[in-house]
Amino acid sequence: MSVVLSIETSNPSAAGAGSGPCVVVARDDPHGTVEIARESLDPSRPHDEQLIPAIDRAVRAAGLRPADLSCVAVSVGPGGFTAVRVAVAAAKMIAEVTGARCVGVPSAMVVARRVRATGPFLVALACKGDSFYAVPFASQASLPGLGFIITAKGLRASGATLLVADSFLPADARAASTAMGIPVQPPVFDALACAECARDLPACDPAELVPIYPREPEAVTKWRERAKPGSGSV
Repeated sequence: MSVVLSIETSNPSAAGAGSGPCVVVARDDPHGTVEIARESLDPSRPHDEQLIPAIDRAVRAAGLRPADLSCVAVSVGPGGFTAVRVAVAAAKMIAEVTGARCVGVPSAMVVARRVRATGPFLVALACKGDSFYAVPFASQASLPGLGFIITAKGLRASGATLLVADSFLPADARAASTAMGIPVQPPVFDALACAECARDLPACDPAELVPIYPREPEAVTKWRERAKPGSGSV
């Protein structure tokens, strides 16, 4: 039996029915992934205060010890900058200490696992201004295509029959989806789905596990702007 610790805290603002920051301890067997214990985090509080205690409670509730873990799966974004970094750091530490396999799961895959679609769809994450990071899927069971930053204009050319997006989707993209008859479905971020996805993904060296950032960090962009010739900054 394989025991998986799964961490999904990537998009705390998307908490809702069946969705939200949580950790799950699950059992992998030939028939699938079965949840043993779950601990939810309060999305209104900083995750750096909650995550490790929640993991400890979940492992104890499952009647296990850290040494019993076979795999640590973590949703690696895109998502909230601090939330993803804290989760990745915790997963790296636990995998290093226990020797468990370490699997980084793109957050779009976690979302896609709970989508029911009959055709191609897009998962929209990291919305900013009039653009968002779109990850295409041919079906619910398919692996993701290459993610890219698009606007409403790009949505028209995507061929998607469904858009999975939270309340931060740009207004013009939402209007475009309505005009094209493309339904918008809220995303579900579920730690059990993260564990399910990890079955199909390779493990990595914990030291090499990194978050997915679809855009250059804001601080780097500002630094570049300040460092341009003629900007008046040194």
